[in-house]
Amino acid sequence: MIDWSWILENWLPIGLLLADHVQLVTLGLCSGMLVAGLMVLLTLWKPALARPMIYLSGILFTIPSLALFILIMPFTGLSKTTSVIGLSLYALLIILQNTLAGLASNPAHILEEARALGYTRIQCFLGVELPLALPALLAGLRTTSVTLVGLVTVTALIGQGGLGQLFITGLAQSFTTPVVVSLILTVLLAFCFDYLFYSIDKFLIRWVR
Repeated sequence: MIDWSWILENWLPIGLLLADHVQLVTLGLCSGMLVAGLMVLLTLWKPALARPMIYLSGILFTIPSLALFILIMPFTGLSKTTSVIGLSLYALLIILQNTLAGLASNPAHILEEARALGYTRIQCFLGVELPLALPALLAGLRTTSVTLVGLVTVTALIGQGGLGQLFITGLAQSFTTPVVVSLILTVLLAFCFDYLFYSIDKFLIRWVR
C-alpha cells in the first residue's frame, strides 16, 4: 500500500535525491568515458596494450560494488568522490570494449584511402576512425548509463546513494512507500538515460540507417 500523503509531504527531498542520483550517474559516466578515452589513445601508440587493458577493466567490473567502494574509502572517505571513482571504474569495461570493437570493425579500405590522402595517425583517428566507430561508442554509453543508474543505488550504503537513500529508509522503518518510490524512480531514470542515448544515436548516426 502506497502512502500518497507521505509522498506529497516529502516531494522536495525526493526531488533532491533524484537530482543527486542523476548527478552521480553523469559524473561516473563522464569520468569513465574520459579514462576509457585515454586508454584508447594508448592503444594507438601501442596496440598490444588493448587486450591487457580490457582484462584489467574486466577484473574491476567483477569486484562486488560494495567491496569496491569500501576499498576506495580509506583514500577518499565517505564522500561523493568515492562514489564517482567506483562508478567510473565500473563504466570502463563497457565503454572501452565497445569503442575498441567499433574501431576494429572499421573498413580497412577506408583507412587505406585516408592514409593515401596523407592523413597522419591522429588525423586518421579523429577524422575517420572515431566517426565510423561512433555507433559502437554510443551503444556502450547507452548500456553503461543504465548500468550506473542501478549501481548508484548501492552507494547509499556509504551515504551517497541518491534514490538508494529512500530504499534504505524504507527498509529500516519497515515502511513500503519509500522503497516503492525508489524502485519506480530508478526504473524511470534508467529508461530516460536509455532514451537519451537512443535519441543522440538517431540524430548523429543518420548515415548508418
